[in-house]
Amino acid sequence: MSRMESLRKDMAEKGSGSVRSVERAADILKCLGTSEKTLTEISQEVNLSKATVYRILGALQKKNFVARDEETGRYFLHWGLIGLLSESLSREQQLVQCVYPFMQKLWRHTGETVTLYVRKGYSRVCVAEIVSPHPLKYSVGVGTVVPLNAHTGSPGKLLLAYMTEEEVANVLTQCEQAGLNGGVIDRRLLFQELKEINRRGWASSFGERITGGASLSVPVWDRHGKMVASLNILGPVTRLSREALMGYLAVAKKCARDASIRLGASPEAIEGGEL
Repeated sequence: MSRMESLRKDMAEKGSGSVRSVERAADILKCLGTSEKTLTEISQEVNLSKATVYRILGALQKKNFVARDEETGRYFLHWGLIGLLSESLSREQQLVQCVYPFMQKLWRHTGETVTLYVRKGYSRVCVAEIVSPHPLKYSVGVGTVVPLNAHTGSPGKLLLAYMTEEEVANVLTQCEQAGLNGGVIDRRLLFQELKEINRRGWASSFGERITGGASLSVPVWDRHGKMVASLNILGPVTRLSREALMGYLAVAKKCARDASIRLGASPEAIEGGEL
């Protein structure tokens, strides 16, 4: 094995080890989310040695994510973590509150399911949804988490399109290491697609993530000129052919633009393709 190959192997092993550590920490936090527990109880529930659990708990305590009751010896979620989650939830509630009237307008115009996604780490999360009244429809559900991989569908690709290439590469690498990329991808072609999405200001997909489904996504901006959410139309391809879907593009972009202005975005600073 050459020196370069050895270095690549070491980096891959370190990366894999980092992902495992994060997964173990997440398992411990989920475990403590139900009730206070002792070191032994946590170890048994997450199926890890006491030494490993103790080490991870120590790191979580330093970040004020976990605390220990000195009298009972039980660990519990610290208010530092709860406050952080509350702050994030508050921001999302404000976002949904501002955008929801324009989601309703888009829903009334199209009769299709309308969703709002935000980026959370290496995934996209649905924070609001209005379901189509049609008998044949698609619904994802608020709280649905989808990896930001090469097959993430139009909402995910729109979010990726407004990230730097370095950020996108990092997201793809993390998904690969976690086995979430859904097969081999051609990054060169993906980056070309993302550049085109960024240039024109919208993304679409047909059966990419949901068989028989079609979607159209447009960006929502905040007062800092940052793309903060993806506003989407979702429905069956039997109703949403390419021509039908593109027929909703103008109203979708108008709704996203008005929502962005409600969030404080300057009309001149809203990026993307022409309305």
